[in-house]
Amino acid sequence: MGDIEYLLDEFQRLISQKKFLRPGYIKIMASTPSLEHLMQQLETLQRELEESRQAQEKSRDNEFKYRSVVENANEAILVAQDGFLRYANPKAEELLGFSAGQLSAKSWLSFIHPEDRSMVRERHEEILSGKKLPNVYPLRIVSRDDKTIWVELKVSLFSWNNQQATLCFMSEITERKQADEKYHRVLESTYEGFMLLDSDLVINDVNKALLRISGFSREDFIGQIVDKFYDKASVNFYSASRDHLSFEASFRSKAGVQIPMLFSRSILKDENGAINGYMYFLSDLTELKATQEELKMAEQRYRNMYQNAVQAMFQSKISGELLRVNPSYANILGYSSPEEVLNVKDDAHKFYFSPEDQSRMIQAVKKKGALVNYELRLKRKDGKPVWILANIRLTKNDRSDPILEGILVDNTKRKVLEKELRRDRKKFRNLSIHDNLTGLYNTRHLYNVLDDLIEESKLTQKPFSLIFMDMDNFKRVVDTYGHLNGSQALKEVASTIKSCLKGPCFGVAYGGDEFVIVLPGFNKLWAVEKAEQIRSKMKQTTYLINAGCNVHLGASFGLATFPDDTDSRTGLLGLADKAMFRIKQIGKGSIGITES
Repeated sequence: MGDIEYLLDEFQRLISQKKFLRPGYIKIMASTPSLEHLMQQLETLQRELEESRQAQEKSRDNEFKYRSVVENANEAILVAQDGFLRYANPKAEELLGFSAGQLSAKSWLSFIHPEDRSMVRERHEEILSGKKLPNVYPLRIVSRDDKTIWVELKVSLFSWNNQQATLCFMSEITERKQADEKYHRVLESTYEGFMLLDSDLVINDVNKALLRISGFSREDFIGQIVDKFYDKASVNFYSASRDHLSFEASFRSKAGVQIPMLFSRSILKDENGAINGYMYFLSDLTELKATQEELKMAEQRYRNMYQNAVQAMFQSKISGELLRVNPSYANILGYSSPEEVLNVKDDAHKFYFSPEDQSRMIQAVKKKGALVNYELRLKRKDGKPVWILANIRLTKNDRSDPILEGILVDNTKRKVLEKELRRDRKKFRNLSIHDNLTGLYNTRHLYNVLDDLIEESKLTQKPFSLIFMDMDNFKRVVDTYGHLNGSQALKEVASTIKSCLKGPCFGVAYGGDEFVIVLPGFNKLWAVEKAEQIRSKMKQTTYLINAGCNVHLGASFGLATFPDDTDSRTGLLGLADKAMFRIKQIGKGSIGITES
C-alpha cells in the first residue's frame, strides 16, 4: 500500500497547487472513493501526464525542425509587421548585408529600391486589404553596400504573435534579369515577329517586328488569346513534337490584310517540368509564297533545262553507282550520250584515276551532308584528266534510300590558267626584284635584304660585308662604242660578278655603271679576298668580243663590314661608297677598305 499512499499524496499536492482543476478530480476528492476506483483514477492521471509530456516533446521537436529549415533555407525569409521587419533568417541577413537586429530597427521599405517603393507599398496595402493579386513578383532591393539586387518576392498573410503579418520569401534573380534584358534586346533586334504567352495562350509580350508586320499596337495584343489573330481554317501543320509546333496560317493584320505567316511555337517549362507558357516566332511568308508560286510556274521550264544545262548533273547511289546523268555529264567525260555513260562497265569507278579519290569524296559528303566546290580529277573516255568542281549533297529518294546528287562544272581550263598564273606570278616577282639589263638583283631587293641581314647579324653575332663597285673610265667605252655596246658591256661585267659568287652572296645593279656585292657571313678579310677575285677576273676578261670591240675593263672597289664599321644599312652603304671614292681619287682600279 506504500505506492498507493505515495500517489495519493502526490495527487493531493497537485490539487493543492491547482495543477489540475478538472471537475472529475474535484468529484474524486468530494467523496470517499473505493480503492479500486481510486486506482483507476490514478492510472488515468498517470496516462494523461505521459501524453502531456510526449506532446510537449513533440512540440519542441517540431519547433526545432521548422527553425532549422528556416535558418538553413536558400531563400531569404522575412516577417514584416507594422512597417518593420520582425524576423530575418541568415540568408536574408546575407542578402541585405545587415544583421537581424539591424534589420528589425529599420522600416522594411528602406530596403526597397527608390523606384520600386511606390509599387511595393501599393501591392502590400492591397494584399492586406484582402485583394487577390499574384503572390510572386520581381522588384529591386538595395543592400548595405548600396548594390542594387533584383529579387523575386513571394508574399502571404499569416499571424505573428497573434497579429496579422506578412511572410516574405525572397530569391535573388539578378543574373536572370540581366539574361532577360539581353534576351529582350535580341528579340527587339530580330526581323521575325515574337509573342510570349502564358499557359492559357494569353499574350503577355510582343516585339517591335510583330508590330511593324501587323500594324497593331502593343496594347492590341496584350491580354488577348493568340487564336484571335489567325484563321484556324487556314492552318497547315509543318512539324510537331512534344515541345515544338510549326504551322502556317493566315494572320489578320490591323488593315484586314491576310498575311501568310509561319508560326513556330515552343513550350516553356518551370524547374519542375510543368508548362508555364509558350513562345511564338512569326515569319512573314509573303515574299516566300510569291517565290514559291514563281518556282511552281517555272518548274516545267527547269525540267526542260535539265537536258540542256551546261553544267553536268547526276544522281548516284551512296556506293557511287550512277542512277541518272544529263547530256553535259556525258560530254564532260567524253561520251556521246547519258546512256553510254550509264552502260559503262565497273560504273563510276572507271571515271576515277584512283579509287581513293572516290572514297574520300563519298566519306566527305557523308560527314558534312553536302560539298561545295569540291575539286575532283576524273578520267575521260580517252583517258585524259578533266578537273571539275563538284557541288554534291546527300539526300534520299522516294524509297528513303540514301543517294548522292550534284552538279559538276568543268574546271580544267581554270586549272591550266591557275598553273600559268602561278608561273607568271613567280616570273613577275622575279622581275620585280631583278634588274632587267644585267639580271642582277635591284636596289629594292638590296634594301630589304640588308635590313634582314642586320637583324640576323645581331642575333647570331656573325658579320657580313658589302662591296661597292664602280666601273673605271666607263664613259670612254660608251663614247667610243656607243650606248648599246655600253649596255652589253655592263651585262658581261654582271656575268663576271655572278661567276665569282655562290649563295647566299649576290650582286646588285646599283645604278648606271655601279654595282654592289653583298657577302653574308663574310668578315673584312674574306670580303677583301672576294673583291680581289672579282677585280682579277675582270682584268683577265676581254669584253664585247662578239661585237668585235675586244675591250678590257676595270673597276674601283670600296668595302665595309657590319657590325665592325657601322650599325645601320645607310651607314654601311655610305662607308663602302666612301672607301670606293677614295680609290677613285688616288688612281682607280684598286680596293678601298673602311677602317674600323
